[in-house]
Amino acid sequence: MAGGEGSRLRPLTCNMPKPLARLCGKSVLEYIFDLLQQHGVHEACVSLGYLAEQISQRYPDGQYDGLPLSFVKEETPLGTAGGVALCARGWDDDFLVISGDAMCDLDLSEAITRHKSSGAAVTILGVEVDDPREYGLMQLDENGDVAAFVEKPAWGQVTTNLANTGIYLLRADVINLIPQDNKYDFAQDLFPALLARGERIACCKSIGYWCDIGDLPAYLQCQRDILDGAVQCNMPPSHSIHGDFTLIPPVHLGKNVTIANGAVIGPHAILDDNSRVGERAKVRGSVLLAYADVAADACLTGVIVCNGAQLRSGVQLFEGATVGEGACIGANATLMPGVAVWPNKQVEPAAQVQQHVKYGHQNAALFEDNGIGGSEGMRLTPETCAALGCAIGSVKSCKKAGIAHDGTPRAHALAMALTSGLLTTGCHVWNFTCLDGNTGSNSNTGGNSFVAQLSFYTAFCGLGIGIFITGGEEPSIMLRGEGGLSVPRQLEREIETRLRRAEFTLADDEDCHEIANMQAIKTMYARELMQQAPQGLKGTSVRVTSPNPHVQATLEHTLDRLDCAVGQGSLALHVSDDGTQLCAHEHDQHYTHEQLLAICCKAELAHGDIALPYDAPEMLDELAMHEGRTALRYLSCPADQTDNKARQLAARQHWVRDGLFLAVKLLQVMHERKRSLSELMAELPPCHVQRKRFSLPCSPSMLQQVIGEQDEHVLTAREGLMLRRENGRILITPGKSGRHAHVLAEAATAEIAQELCDFAGKLLTE
Repeated sequence: MAGGEGSRLRPLTCNMPKPLARLCGKSVLEYIFDLLQQHGVHEACVSLGYLAEQISQRYPDGQYDGLPLSFVKEETPLGTAGGVALCARGWDDDFLVISGDAMCDLDLSEAITRHKSSGAAVTILGVEVDDPREYGLMQLDENGDVAAFVEKPAWGQVTTNLANTGIYLLRADVINLIPQDNKYDFAQDLFPALLARGERIACCKSIGYWCDIGDLPAYLQCQRDILDGAVQCNMPPSHSIHGDFTLIPPVHLGKNVTIANGAVIGPHAILDDNSRVGERAKVRGSVLLAYADVAADACLTGVIVCNGAQLRSGVQLFEGATVGEGACIGANATLMPGVAVWPNKQVEPAAQVQQHVKYGHQNAALFEDNGIGGSEGMRLTPETCAALGCAIGSVKSCKKAGIAHDGTPRAHALAMALTSGLLTTGCHVWNFTCLDGNTGSNSNTGGNSFVAQLSFYTAFCGLGIGIFITGGEEPSIMLRGEGGLSVPRQLEREIETRLRRAEFTLADDEDCHEIANMQAIKTMYARELMQQAPQGLKGTSVRVTSPNPHVQATLEHTLDRLDCAVGQGSLALHVSDDGTQLCAHEHDQHYTHEQLLAICCKAELAHGDIALPYDAPEMLDELAMHEGRTALRYLSCPADQTDNKARQLAARQHWVRDGLFLAVKLLQVMHERKRSLSELMAELPPCHVQRKRFSLPCSPSMLQQVIGEQDEHVLTAREGLMLRRENGRILITPGKSGRHAHVLAEAATAEIAQELCDFAGKLLTE
């Protein structure tokens, strides 16, 4: 399979198909040809797509070092299995499928032998990886056969670190299951179909080197591994040259390389054919491809310089920078870490480049648990917000976007920048707060909003994406997807990828739209809020507090219109700053958000099912079963669509994730049933929840193994790991950054829940 574009390797692959990317002077495709010959393969058919002629024209006589080759080109994308079917239809023997753009030295002979003896329809080579989030993963049954696949999950859904290498052995008749002329993938289509037919899909765990060269850091690391001898491969010999320069091994030098006096090359430097390094230049941990020209006094650390690129004297390139084919970097210019210059572009002398020479450079570490930015995420500036708007607006499902902010001056400024980015992509922008400079809290035109409102707006208006900006010293951005729910992992990845590569879809003038002023939708929010108590709340009394004056005023105004006596009585409701959480006090008794949610869930279950976030108390499932209903669960960052039914229901049940809706619904239940809060609580099974965040001392992929060594009762959950105890349960969910884990402990008393939480923290710490 050699049809991929290698889009994450740009600008390296702008003018070249990924299989022809050179590793230490030789294309990755030819390393794979070598591996096939080593294990007795006697014929190879190459499936082509992107820039197909560049590959086929390299082998005009139809062979590589005695290995017969044939080529088949996909005229339209047919998926991984569809492209293979073009090559293999009509074959009458088992055959091997292998990627032409991933470096490996795995034992194919062992896999072939095991496949033939197993009788399986398919055998997949699997390897264990450190960070499973970037790979398709396999879950095995008790016989070691493949039971299920998980595609590039978030940490919360990582249950294994066994990656699908994309190397398959197929029984000949399997090819007949692949439809002709239709897009069809192995992992998404063929393998599920085989499992549904009761066919075996075997897994051959292999020990060796395998690197899916998916991005530029992996491209660099793979060549370092080759130089270090970590890969068993037929690397071209390094050529010897002499002069008054310093080589610090390991180093690879191609043919006709020129190195001037005083230069320092290495360690882990690759200078490909006909490249040149000037006087006193320093090249460390970097790759210079053919005809790259680095002038005197340049300094390169951990970078890639593509074919024919020119770096003038005194240039400095820092880690992760990439210079595309034929580009020119002016004298004394500096490329900051991660900056990419596209092919044939020019950088002015003495420039300090902090963004891609295209549309902009962005931080790849984009999403944190609480959104984008904040104290732990990327720094939000007008520039980064404009680029983020371009990235979001370039995603097909985000062409209808809503934006709101908290009314602070900084949030207002960032919202304007992000909106400009959205508009340039042809996105329809629905503005829910003021963008004309009137951001005062007393403004009738609406300066303030809060996160819970944005969630409602996104669902009510049927938007693809909702964006909320919080200002202050550490501004942050919260995204809401369809139905006002959390954004699925696939959408996060697409936004991250477009931002990192600065691949934005810019619209023509006639396709750019005006901003839709939607500030009047606050009236709809208030109306729907009142609908939680359709008969009114006359005779009830409550005091309301919140650190956010706008949240407090919104709820108080609604309750007043419902004839509730606001500011009176013994019951006090407290709503969080973002409007999502609710707690209560009455007669010196404190009630948590989970307890108040349970009261409303019990009332709702009399009428139908409920949809809950995955980390809601398990006691709610017991309530649903008792009522003959179902408590559906949706994930915080799903990697697939298995929670779609729950999400569709959750989009209509705003009170589950909106503290103001929950408050009105709670008062309505109390009013209708003429019960106090303590009386309603007495009708529920005892349930207390403790939550805490702990630092992770290991990779999340190792979490199950490490905890399993200390506690044999660990179970895999749909998000995170579950530990069950006689007196409660513990849910441990890794955060998106992989640097910490969230612990939820649930028990009959607050004391036991705290003990379980502390126990989980001790497990993680030790």
